[in-house]
Amino acid sequence: MADDTFSSAGKTYKITVYPAPADGKKYPMILFYHGNFGLGSPFGDQIRDFAKDLAGRGYLTAVPQYYEDDSPHPTDSDPDTHVPTLTDAITMVAGRSDADPDRIGLIGFSLGAATVMTYVCSNPPGLIKVLADFYGFLTPAIRAGVGKFPPTIIFHNKNDQIVPVGNSEELDRLLLSSKVEHQFVDPYDEYWKEVDHAFEPGGHADLDSQAKTTDWFNKHLPPSGR
Repeated sequence: MADDTFSSAGKTYKITVYPAPADGKKYPMILFYHGNFGLGSPFGDQIRDFAKDLAGRGYLTAVPQYYEDDSPHPTDSDPDTHVPTLTDAITMVAGRSDADPDRIGLIGFSLGAATVMTYVCSNPPGLIKVLADFYGFLTPAIRAGVGKFPPTIIFHNKNDQIVPVGNSEELDRLLLSSKVEHQFVDPYDEYWKEVDHAFEPGGHADLDSQAKTTDWFNKHLPPSGR
């Protein structure tokens, strides 16, 4: 693990990188993009542990921030996606000697999920090889661009009071009509932290979604060096 920084629009952001096997080969890179609750406890540990686990399976993984602090930033005061910052984080990670920039996967959570989906829609098809959407919300740009999506797995809590599960249900229908390979996991029935949005660390939804994401990425972006 290496704690580092990267620059975007004149600002400096933290990024945690979990390296690929040190054998001189280049490995698929996976970026994890957090939600508007940031990387403070417990969400930061949850996401970083997930990234560390995937790195141990043969990926180069990274967890960049798009806030300059670890404090929550409520959605009503931060409605915008953070595509430029994600773009710069991808560029930074792709410059590593163990990174294969032709094999990129993205995992987004809430606002971070909306951001990675927007990134996919605003870039040429095929740039991103696989995607995981954890309780992200849809925008007109995402709805219009689903035809560019790579193989995508979708997770949500049916009790979510921040991003209604209808967002994922609609995404499922849009991907189906666009004939994009995807899996919409049956929404979980979990109650945690009043708003029932993010998954409880160590709970069924958390562990099951991570296991299914790992299987999905192993299938569509195998962790092989080259």
